[in-house]
Amino acid sequence: MNDVRTAAHTAAPSVPADVPVLPRGAVSGWRLVVTAVPARARDVRDLDGRWLAPGARAAFPAGALVLAVDTHQAPRRWTITALRTTQDGLGEVGRWERRSPLGRREITALRTLLAPDATRHTVRVLAEPNRAPADCHACGAPLSVDEGLAYRTPAGHVITCRPCPVPAAGVNPAAGRCARCSGWVTTGEGLLVPAPGEPGRYRPAHRACPDEPLPGPPLRAATWCVECRTTVPAGTGYWHRGPHHAPGHCALPADGLPRWSVRVPARESSDWAPGQVRRIRHTPQAGEPLLPEGLPGGRILADTGYMTVLAHVLDTRTTGGGATLALIRAATWREAAPLLAAELDQALATRPDGGTFLAREVVERICGDRGWVAEITGHDLRHGLSREFLCPQTDYDQADACGYHGVLDAWTLRPRRVYEVSRPVGPPAKNWRAVRSRLGRGARVTAEHRAFVRVTAEGDIVEITEEEVQAWLAAALEWMS
Repeated sequence: MNDVRTAAHTAAPSVPADVPVLPRGAVSGWRLVVTAVPARARDVRDLDGRWLAPGARAAFPAGALVLAVDTHQAPRRWTITALRTTQDGLGEVGRWERRSPLGRREITALRTLLAPDATRHTVRVLAEPNRAPADCHACGAPLSVDEGLAYRTPAGHVITCRPCPVPAAGVNPAAGRCARCSGWVTTGEGLLVPAPGEPGRYRPAHRACPDEPLPGPPLRAATWCVECRTTVPAGTGYWHRGPHHAPGHCALPADGLPRWSVRVPARESSDWAPGQVRRIRHTPQAGEPLLPEGLPGGRILADTGYMTVLAHVLDTRTTGGGATLALIRAATWREAAPLLAAELDQALATRPDGGTFLAREVVERICGDRGWVAEITGHDLRHGLSREFLCPQTDYDQADACGYHGVLDAWTLRPRRVYEVSRPVGPPAKNWRAVRSRLGRGARVTAEHRAFVRVTAEGDIVEITEEEVQAWLAAALEWMS
């Protein structure tokens, strides 16, 4: 006989019920949840299903067919009972008395009683009869063999009387939501109790549910609420896809200016002191509204809401991973005036000149590592700056046989443009051939130097800072043609 275990049918809800015990006068018996009656079936051994112990408690899907066969002595006979699962438990749908085990007549009747989705029925055993004398964990009554039920809980076996409910299974080993109030129960502070409506499942529960439970894990350190962007003191809020105030404790800032948090680049962590005004790139997250137009220094960079704006740093904090986060809000015009004036001066100082000379950027390959040149064409949501990579003109006149040395790549740079250049820097790793053989032909074996450059009026290539690039792009529509 096959013990068929299939996936649970989502349309059939689980119904907890007691498997019939042996009737008075029976000397033996067996119980089977029938999932299929093959066409070749001639005996009980040909049926597909799962065995259950008489007197056990299990969760059956609605419509499951249970076959109970009991053997009697004096006179020797077999009682065959077919039961079907309903909302009230197991109900009898057929009964036969025979002087021999299950036969063709009963098999034909079982085939007609079997539900169309019986092959998808899955039975979960909740408890089995106790195999040794014990005391009830709920009421303390003494129980003989097979008189009680032994439940398998996360804390071990719990034996109770059949009328008694399952008691708490000890302290909760993991945190989770309370089965009673849906508040958060931390590890070891509650109890494990049977989950309502989920037979055989256990969930943590408060020993005494608080009046205002937190919907998620409590915050261990002070942080900023994702809803109102104000500080949440340690131990007062909770975490659910971000930090939150306790329900009903969010208070929107009185100034009404947009607030958000950003990750501070490691190289600029010393420049983000509270009270400073900086230009910030902002990308609204899913569900967040777009920043209103007319904010100081606001520039729309993409139709998705990606923009830059002048922001006032309110607070900073360091995460457990060592990253620095800053809480910022949109700056007022009074706060933004000095930085706007400085940006205007920088834009005037870095404005394109009237030069018409082209320049030549030449980069030599080192051990196969090559450089690249990309023209900065604007802003990008993911990378900050959008780039258009240029194709080089390659000179092999002085190259060696393998092409590892002497290969020159050259690009023509135009005035009134800004570029980013990447150059390989030697010397390479000592075992660079083995490194490339192990990691592939595209593996880099040298260091990389990257810089922003532009062409002067005299045709010279000079390096510029990223701030100059931003100032250059701020006036790009006036000169890029």
